[in-house]
Amino acid sequence: MSQHLTYKRNAFQETLIGLEYTPYPGETADIYSRACVEAFADVDWTQFGYPFTQVFEPGVLHEVSFLEGVPYENLADLSYRPTSAMKLLGDLVDNAAELGSIGRINLASSLVNTSRFNLAERVLSPLAGTEDPREAFEVAWLDFMISNRRDDGRDSPAAFTRMRAAVLSGVIPRARILDACTQAVVWYLKRREVTEDDFRWYVTVGNALAKEPDRLAPSAVSSWYRGLAMLPAAKGMPAKTRSYMRSARVAAEQAVEQNSGALELNFIKTYYESSLKEHMYVSRDFDRAVESGRALIELDPVWAPSYGELADAYDKFGQVEKAAGLFIRAAELGPPYVGHHLLRAADCEERIGDYGSALSCYSALAEMAPRSAGVLRGGLRCAQEIGHESTSRFERALKELNVSTGPSEESQKNG
Repeated sequence: MSQHLTYKRNAFQETLIGLEYTPYPGETADIYSRACVEAFADVDWTQFGYPFTQVFEPGVLHEVSFLEGVPYENLADLSYRPTSAMKLLGDLVDNAAELGSIGRINLASSLVNTSRFNLAERVLSPLAGTEDPREAFEVAWLDFMISNRRDDGRDSPAAFTRMRAAVLSGVIPRARILDACTQAVVWYLKRREVTEDDFRWYVTVGNALAKEPDRLAPSAVSSWYRGLAMLPAAKGMPAKTRSYMRSARVAAEQAVEQNSGALELNFIKTYYESSLKEHMYVSRDFDRAVESGRALIELDPVWAPSYGELADAYDKFGQVEKAAGLFIRAAELGPPYVGHHLLRAADCEERIGDYGSALSCYSALAEMAPRSAGVLRGGLRCAQEIGHESTSRFERALKELNVSTGPSEESQKNG
């Protein structure tokens, strides 16, 4: 990192590397890391139901490999096993042939949960085409998650169609069906990763299930209403969006009342994340957006993305200087998304004319992504503005890439 910026080796980094984290005095680990570590430690290899909080893109593991100083390939293939938990995970992968179908599905789930998608796919491959409906559902669920994060959803439509066929068998638990309905709504609206026919079917089924919430886990109900709120949000209907979001919060609070573990707290966290976006883009209410962002940070104060989310809100409503400070804070807290937070900070600082601070961000980014023309151009731009000695270094780096030291053609068109 740049001499002006430091980052923290945090629980998230340790969890992705070793499925363990160091407890620091007076500090609680972030919700994701706690839930991820607990899920692997407590898994019953003979039962379905491996719990997820959040699944990250392969780029996050790349970032952690840079920050940790361990080659990405060694993290991705589990040849690097620094902890007892990671040794166990690696041994399970090495001996996957000895696992039954449920064991394979749970093992693949743990690999997806820690961004080892290629290994997860390999572990699942013997179960392709299984005729058991429950196995078929869970395999299709994981195939969707792998494709969604690794392949931009290329294979997601087929996975949702297979999940639908499994549901029609009548053996899939109601909460798992509702989970699939939720993801179908979310990813149809975000990236059309579901066919329109399947999307409509999942909405109908999800609404029918949600009419009997007492027969479902509150966590599944909370997720459903958060996903469903995206439908009126997409149509610019703030009152209906808020109505669904209130239902999501009530169900999340019920989940926490039943068990206040990290997994349940994650449903409160995702409620605040969705509320923040709701008030940024649907109600366009600055005060409520900031209120949601601050509640998010209070709930999970060491989670870097929460600061980035609040920074997005400040930037959206024109308070660029506050946004810049929060993006820097997010980067200093460590992964995930150190690079993204630095890039957003640099952009904000350039816009307010703080070229020295922006240059520090670009310099740190250049260490992480030395072949990024956009980063190098940004660094050069800021260095030239203040006559900094790094000007020549950025010029040389761009020359080595054989790209122009000026603005890109696209930025010239937009400029």
